Amino acid sequence: MKPFIFMVAIIATTIAACSNPQKSNAKTVISSPQSSPKEAPQNASLGAVMTHYLHLKNALASDNTKEAATASAQLHTALAELGKQLLSSAQKKAYSDISADALENAQHIADNGGNIKHQREHFQGLSEDIYDLIKAFGTSQTLYKDYCPMAKATWVSEVKDIKNPYLGKSMPTCGSVKETISKK
Repeated sequence: MKPFIFMVAIIATTIAACSNPQKSNAKTVISSPQSSPKEAPQNASLGAVMTHYLHLKNALASDNTKEAATASAQLHTALAELGKQLLSSAQKKAYSDISADALENAQHIADNGGNIKHQREHFQGLSEDIYDLIKAFGTSQTLYKDYCPMAKATWVSEVKDIKNPYLGKSMPTCGSVKETISKK
């Protein structure tokens, strides 16, 4: 009698699972990523890299070392993932030339929450690398290359207004826009 009840319970569970619309939607969502490599873009996007870089820039402009460390750790991951995307030959070369230095700078910033001076030193090299990546990969938004004469350093910004990541709250508007980088 127990095996019969057990068998009925299994059949009832199977029927209920098969008729549950939420379950079938979950299967659809799970199977979608498997089909995405066929739909991969011809050129990789800097979207995630730029999101985390701009988060980092804004954290430094606000003198927030812990937020800068968090953003930089996320940037490090996005930079590493960028190299795994489908890249054109020009993008592969640019990524190969830039990635080691960019990853090292991002890691230093991530590892030094609480030491904003050290974070800003590495942000300078990272900003040059990000600018070079933008030139190689293009951008989906208008960006600005800004320059701070006090720090003798550049950075990339999403807004025309100067929000200086090198001097933070002590001189937030020190600097000027040197280049507008148009969408490509």
